Amino acid sequence: MASSLEDDLSCSVCCEVYQDPQLLPCGHSFCCRCLEKHFAVNSARTCPVCRRTSPQKLVANLVLRNACESYLKEKEKKNDGEVKCSQHGEKLQLFCKTDEQAICLECRKQKHSSHRVQPLAHAVRQRKSRVKVALRPAEKALEALRNGTTQNSQITKYIESQVQQAERLIKKEFERFHQFLHEEEEARVTSLKKEAKRKRDRVQERIDREILSLSERVKEVEEEMEDDGATFLQNFDSVLQRAEYTEPDSTFGSESLIDMPEHVGNLGYRVWKKMKDIFRYYPVVLDPNTAPADFSISNDLVCVGKSSRDRPIPVPHQGNRIVLGSEGYTDGIHCWDIEVGGSKHWTIGVCQRSAQMYHSVQPLSPENGFWALMCRNGNSYKFLASKSGCFRLKKKLRMVRVQLAWQYCLDCLSKNICSRRRTLGFLDADDGSMIAFTGVPPGVALFPFLIPEERFAPLHIAPVDIPLTVEQILPFEENKTKYTVYAIVLVIVSFILGMLMRNE
Repeated sequence: MASSLEDDLSCSVCCEVYQDPQLLPCGHSFCCRCLEKHFAVNSARTCPVCRRTSPQKLVANLVLRNACESYLKEKEKKNDGEVKCSQHGEKLQLFCKTDEQAICLECRKQKHSSHRVQPLAHAVRQRKSRVKVALRPAEKALEALRNGTTQNSQITKYIESQVQQAERLIKKEFERFHQFLHEEEEARVTSLKKEAKRKRDRVQERIDREILSLSERVKEVEEEMEDDGATFLQNFDSVLQRAEYTEPDSTFGSESLIDMPEHVGNLGYRVWKKMKDIFRYYPVVLDPNTAPADFSISNDLVCVGKSSRDRPIPVPHQGNRIVLGSEGYTDGIHCWDIEVGGSKHWTIGVCQRSAQMYHSVQPLSPENGFWALMCRNGNSYKFLASKSGCFRLKKKLRMVRVQLAWQYCLDCLSKNICSRRRTLGFLDADDGSMIAFTGVPPGVALFPFLIPEERFAPLHIAPVDIPLTVEQILPFEENKTKYTVYAIVLVIVSFILGMLMRNE
């Protein structure tokens, strides 16, 4: 199409695009320079095409001139993208594979005669293919983003699934709350109605007896009043006495009324106290986001076991195969029981939480921030501490107590210097006997962790009973006595712990 347009805009004399085209009376147009040269040798001033004479003065063909100028400008724009050799000004037609650069024919002759050379178009096709291959991952990533299959999209979907699961569990738990409160309300209203009926029946029974007694008396008096004459007068005193009504003394006291304190006194507290026996408290709650895919976590987050099927987690688990507790402890005394049941392979303890533990597997050792008790084959145990070693116990552990506490130095106490160190202990929860204990860093957040290593043998966090006591306001002297007893008990406990450490 471009070539046909250029033919239409070309002078039939010079075969080039019109330069200052002039229009003859016959309708043909020619370059001004071409007509001047033609008329110089042809005095008759005839048209080079049709031979008709043109005696008039030449007229510029403005429309054709504008069209030619526009065409030349567009053609110049298209040719501007063509790169030419900076040294020879020729078109780059070849590609030197040795020097990895585009060259012209003259460069080929002078500097690249011994190099490997290929046509420029072929080199462009090869490199475009390489770019397409390199671009393919980006295209796939773009497609994954649009389709929602990237890791970020999977995390978003997983968060939504967690929200739905948490909302379902919250509603289920509150349904239990509502059911309990509804049943408790019904039971207390029923109890109130039973007491009301019992006491109303008792009062009504007395009323019925009074009605019967008075009815009989009124009837007897009325019958005797039917007598006339001397008989009535003879019996007048006794009839009058029976006719006179004296209200009997009430035999009912305050116990005949509804016992209001029994039904509404401290009602909320008593219901809450009863509720604690139904809704259990667990000192440790597991964080499922720290567990690998093949760990199965219960809905209440207090039981973990190995599963035969992986959970769908959006982030690959690359760290230690452990599940952490949701809360770390930096101070205070903390204790929790773990039911190991029939499991023969497990590891429980505390650790320091760090970013590295999620990206690489670290040996379980105090140097890496892990203190634990391991069980192998159900009868061999290993204590991960500064002086770790294997040992055996006379009986198989069923429930292990993990305890973070403080040990006070008696020598320092005798000098009125407060000194203590943080300790981690493992005990047999059934009889309270000590299995092993060691010192741990103070002021560092230590998180409980569990490792179930045997299928069909999960590890359970045991619930604890929370005693509800009402503190009495004691006089100063009684408070002083109470605190003195506490201090004596503290010294005795510290002495016992010190003796155990020396024996170790």
